[in-house]
Amino acid sequence: MLSLTPPVRPQRRGTPCRAAFRYAVASLLLLAVAAVLTLGCAGAGADPSPGGDEMARGGAMQVRRGDFRSVALLTGELKAERAVDLLVPRSPTWQVQLRWLVEDGSDVAAGEPVVEFDSSQFTSDLEEKLLARSEKRTDLERLAAEQQVTEAEKRFAIEKAEAELERARGRADVPPELLSGRDYQDRQLALERAELDLAKARQDLEATLASQRAEVSIKQLELERAEREIAIAQQAVESMRLDAPEAGIFVVQDHPWEGRKLQEGDMVHVGQTVARLPDLTSMQVEAVLSDVDDGRVRAGMSGTCTLDTYPDRAYPCQVRSVAPVAQESARSSLLRYFRVDVELLERDPKRMRPGMSVKVELTTDERPDVLLAPRQALDETADPPTVRLADGGVETVDLGPCNERECVVEATAGDALAAGTRLAPTDDTVPAVVTTLAGGGSAAEEG
Repeated sequence: MLSLTPPVRPQRRGTPCRAAFRYAVASLLLLAVAAVLTLGCAGAGADPSPGGDEMARGGAMQVRRGDFRSVALLTGELKAERAVDLLVPRSPTWQVQLRWLVEDGSDVAAGEPVVEFDSSQFTSDLEEKLLARSEKRTDLERLAAEQQVTEAEKRFAIEKAEAELERARGRADVPPELLSGRDYQDRQLALERAELDLAKARQDLEATLASQRAEVSIKQLELERAEREIAIAQQAVESMRLDAPEAGIFVVQDHPWEGRKLQEGDMVHVGQTVARLPDLTSMQVEAVLSDVDDGRVRAGMSGTCTLDTYPDRAYPCQVRSVAPVAQESARSSLLRYFRVDVELLERDPKRMRPGMSVKVELTTDERPDVLLAPRQALDETADPPTVRLADGGVETVDLGPCNERECVVEATAGDALAAGTRLAPTDDTVPAVVTTLAGGGSAAEEG
């Protein structure tokens, strides 16, 4: 069968055609790199900050004289120094269940119900205690009735003994000369016996009354204890609802170990804070400082605090204290941070709410009218540090503090640097990239 496809003649490596192909590929790659560099310089030129990349404006980097400012950026959130805590009330059990609570962040009025706990257990317990108190009262009344009967019997026995004594005394008063000796002795013995019976009856009455008083006292104590238990149960039932003591913002507290806000159905213990009513006039910032920046922030530093919700307004602030010991981060055991308390010098109760995220910008160093060199032209790893000039030369410099773009040049060898001195980047990676791409003909060739 006749093929319509013309035969393709294979070319050898190293022929003029192949060399032209390699040159074309290298040229395209060089053009692409040039375009990327041009876009990168254009993006850098948009930086309006002083000490930016002068190459973006069409010129080489150069030394300049100006004001130096170094800042430290921290993140934090608003906290209220003063607040009214809403605690779980005392109850017969050490744990209660949250039945209902106002939505977090709601505005509440004074006296408005804000939290309610489950009181079903205390209600049933109260009914049992009321029944027990009724039984105690019935027992006390029955005991009082029985004691009245017993006391009446004992008093009747005394009256009977007194009557017997009077009769025996009348018979014993008969002169002995009128009676036989035996009758006289019998009547005297009967008198003594009647006196003993009366004394015994009286003693029985006193013992009975003392016993009755003790029994009544015990029953009354039991009744009083039942009354106290009822009062505690009633107080527990009534305290299962918390009212706002004053007007404010209702802030629900976090769960102690689940890393979330408390919610309906959670078990809370007596004395635990379930919510707070913060004083909005006492707002402060609680920020964190990474342990790798230890020493950069200290008490007394001034700066500005910006709410993430309102980025158009910056509030003056000042560092009050820095924790002496770093804490372990809850997100990772490998991360540690220092707690930084920042005082707001100006507060805005209408905007500021507890828990809002805050960006803290602190001035760590500030020097007016100093010599500044871009960090791109500095080799800070050298000992001593060096700066690369635009003509390719290298000068030794003594550096002061640095920010993210520039360093303060305190001195140079022979005062080689002055304002306007042109510099070059210390790590020029463009030629290496171009060389690599130009030398990759074999790779393109294999493609």
